[in-house]
Amino acid sequence: MIKIYEIILVEEKIIYLPKLQYNCCFLGDSWKVVYKEKVQNISVNSFYGYPFYIVFENIEAVSEQLRILTKKYDVLLSDIFPIELILKDMVENKQSYWLNLCVDFILEMNYLNENIAKILTETKNNRNFTQALIHKIRRIILLNKYEY
Repeated sequence: MIKIYEIILVEEKIIYLPKLQYNCCFLGDSWKVVYKEKVQNISVNSFYGYPFYIVFENIEAVSEQLRILTKKYDVLLSDIFPIELILKDMVENKQSYWLNLCVDFILEMNYLNENIAKILTETKNNRNFTQALIHKIRRIILLNKYEY
C-alpha cells in the first residue's frame, strides 16, 4: 500500500500564502509550518493546532490550493491537512472564534463527514461557545443528516 507522503513530493507546499510569509508542507507523519521565517515541525503524535489557524482567516486562497492538491493526487483533505486534529484542538480548548472560522472552512471545502460531525456535537451543551455558533453547528449537522 502506497502512503500519501510517498505520492506527494517531499516538502511540497500544500499551503502557500506569500503575502503573509506562510507555508505549510506535509511530511507524512508531520507538518512543517513556516511563518515569517519561524519554522515549526508538528508531529501527528504531539499535535497542537495553533500554527494552522491562519488558514481559517484565508479560506478563499487556501481552499483553492487544497482543492488543486487533493485533485492532483486524488487524496482526501484529511490525508494531507489535519482538519480533524485542528477541530478537536479548538473544541477541547474552547476557542469559539477559531471554531467558527473552521466550520466555515469545512463548509467551503465541502468536507463535513461523520467524524467531523461527531467532534462538532461536543459543543452541544458547552456554554464556552457562543449560542450563535452552537446553532450554526446544529443546523449544519442536521441539514447533512447527521445525529445531533
